Parts: sequence; structure tokens; C-alpha cells
Amino acid sequence: MGDSRLFLFGQSISLLGDGLAVLAVPLLVLQLTGSPVLSALAAAPRVIGYLIAGLPAGPLVDRTDPWRVLIAADAVRMAVFLLLSAAVAVNGCPVGIILCFASVAGVAAVFFETALAVAVRDLCTGPRLIRANGFLETSGQLSLVLGPAAVGVLVAAAGQEVALLANAATFAVSLLTVWHTYRRLPAAEFTGAAITVGENRPPARGASVPGSIGAEFLAGLRYLVTSPVVAGITLLQAVTSLGLGAETLIPFFARERLGASAALVGLAVAGGGIGGALGALIAATAGPRRSPIPMCLTGVLLMAVGLALVGVVPGVQWLAVANALLAGASMVVVVVVRTLRQQVVPRAQLGRVTSAARALVLAASAAGAMLTGLLTRLFDDNPRPVFVGAAVFVAVSTALVWAGVLGRSARYLDAIGRSSQCTPISS
Repeated sequence: MGDSRLFLFGQSISLLGDGLAVLAVPLLVLQLTGSPVLSALAAAPRVIGYLIAGLPAGPLVDRTDPWRVLIAADAVRMAVFLLLSAAVAVNGCPVGIILCFASVAGVAAVFFETALAVAVRDLCTGPRLIRANGFLETSGQLSLVLGPAAVGVLVAAAGQEVALLANAATFAVSLLTVWHTYRRLPAAEFTGAAITVGENRPPARGASVPGSIGAEFLAGLRYLVTSPVVAGITLLQAVTSLGLGAETLIPFFARERLGASAALVGLAVAGGGIGGALGALIAATAGPRRSPIPMCLTGVLLMAVGLALVGVVPGVQWLAVANALLAGASMVVVVVVRTLRQQVVPRAQLGRVTSAARALVLAASAAGAMLTGLLTRLFDDNPRPVFVGAAVFVAVSTALVWAGVLGRSARYLDAIGRSSQCTPISS
């Protein structure tokens, strides 16, 4: 229990580092170039990371020790931000190199996120699994609020290089806590895993064929598509992410339609971060006592309500409240779906199934953002009907997914959610 708490504490600090990076790197690029295009590019390391490493991350995590992947990813991210801090100090690093460093950190983050899904499952059993996932999502949402604020304070008080050093320090703390937990793991079978640590060692020399990475990724994708349970929860998350693409219109809506100042636009956006943290916290506390499917469907229903409210709010203060409801409900769904996936998917395939599912959800989010932007243009730059339409889409799509897939697996999923063990169950 103590090891898992220390590990989760380290991950909350690591997530704070991700939050710091949200502003630290774009601010550095903007300071050096004054280019909004390059600054926007520097703000998308996670998306770039998935474009580069989304395919190999899952198979590589499955064929190696995920705990060593966590350690390596933290070491890489710590080194990247130490190098960025040194580059600022000498004041001679080309912007292209900085963008490359940011991309390397984004790739490391993809490997880290994929391995983390396996490591959390190894460490936490029963009700502790959903609590751990809820804690991590709460920390992630708070980091998106506190991280950029901390960067602003550090840059103003001590300079850009100190902010980057602070970023490196968060990954150093995570590295130490992961290493400490890894060293104390029993050599025998994991409490919540289906295999032993010894069985999770890398394949022998010659067993790894470079061309098999794509085949293993496709095997994970095939499992995701053919398993009714995993396909159902992933499809649910993908269609809701497609509808949630409308979230990207909130700053535009607040500024152009509600006439909000920059500070009030920030308030509307911050409402989502606070609501997301509360939603993840609710999932962590209420999840162990609730059936997963009703909880997930309630979250989706509240997401649809939140989207509809965003479309009809009279002012920016109410927009912040509606955005908080929307983000909070979304986090409930994310935590429940992640936990179910960890419990259902065999451990030997969890890395590749996780990376395949995240790639699909990320693609749906990007498509949703593009589609809602185009629809807003068709409505003469009025996003209100787009928000309401997105609400209807989420509600109807969820009903179809329930009728087509999840309804038939409801008892099975509830049995998994109530189980006191995290042993993999075949779908």
C-alpha cells in the first residue's frame, strides 16, 4: 500500500511536469521567434508524439518490462528539459533544435502513458484500481490549471531557464519514485497481474523482428475490434470524443459571441480544468461502490447536457459552469473506461490495445475539432447550434452503441467492475 501511494505521488508530480510543459516550451519558442505558428507547433508535443510513436509504443511496452519503460521515459524527459534550460542559459540554441527536443519529450510521454496503464494494473487491485486511475486523472486535470500558472510565476520571478529546470525536477522526482517502487516489487507473481516479473523480461536476442512491430500493433487493433466488450467501450469513448471536438470552440465562443475579455476567456477555459479534476475525483471515490456501466452512461448523459448548456448560456460566467460540467462528466467516462480496459484486456496485450485505443480516440478528437470548426463557419461563425448538435450527436451515438454492443455485455462488465481482483478476463 505504501509503495503504491509513493508511486502515485510521483506520478502526480510527473503530471505537474506535463502541465508545466504546456506553457514552458511554447513560451520559450515565442520569446525566441515571436511566431504564433511555431509557438502553436511547440504546444502540440503530445499529438506529435502519437503521430511518431503511437504505433510502436504498445508492442514495445508489451514485449519489454513496462517499469523499465517508465524509468527510461522519465530519464529522457528530465534530460530534455535540462538541455533546454542549458540552451536558454547560453542563449544560442536554434529554434529547430528546441522543437526537436519538444518532440522527443512528446515521444517519451507516449511510451510513458502506455507503460503506465500496465504498471498501475500491476500495482493496484480491486477497488484500488479505479481509485488510482481517478487520482491520476485528477492530478492531470489540476496540472493543466496549476502548471501554466506556475510557469508564468517562475518566468516572471526567476527567468525562463528556472521554469525549465523546475520542469526537469518534476520528472526527476517521478523517476526516483518509479525506481524505488520497481526495486521493491516482489520477484514472484504480481498481485494484480497475470504473469510474473520474470516472464515479463525482454525477448531473447534475435526474437525481435523489426517488421513485427506493425504486426503486433495490428494484433492489438484486431483484439480491440473483435472483443465485444473492448470494442464497445472504445467506440463509446471515440464517439464522445468526436462530439467533444466542440470544446475547442469555447475560447472562440467566449471572445467573439459573448464579448469576453482575455481574463474572462481564461475563466471559461479554467472551468473545464477544475470540473475535470472534480469529475476524476468523483470517479475515484464513487467508482468502487457503483456499477461501471450505469456510471459511464450517466457521465455521457451529463456530457450531452453540458454541451447543450454551452450552446444556450447567456454569459461567460455560465459558460465556465457549463464547461466544468462537461469536463467533469468527460473525466468520469475516461476513468471508468480506462479501468475496465485494464481489467478486461489480457496483460500481455494491454500495452498495444491501450496505444491503439488512444490513437483512435485522439484521431476522433482531432476530426471532431475540424468538423465543428467547419460547421461553425457554415453557421456564420455562430457556434451555438454546433454545441447543441454535438449534444444530440453524443446522446444518439451513445444510445446506438448501447443497443448495438454494450447492452449485451452489461452484466459481464458489471461483474468485472464489482470484482475484488484485477485478474484478466477473456472477452
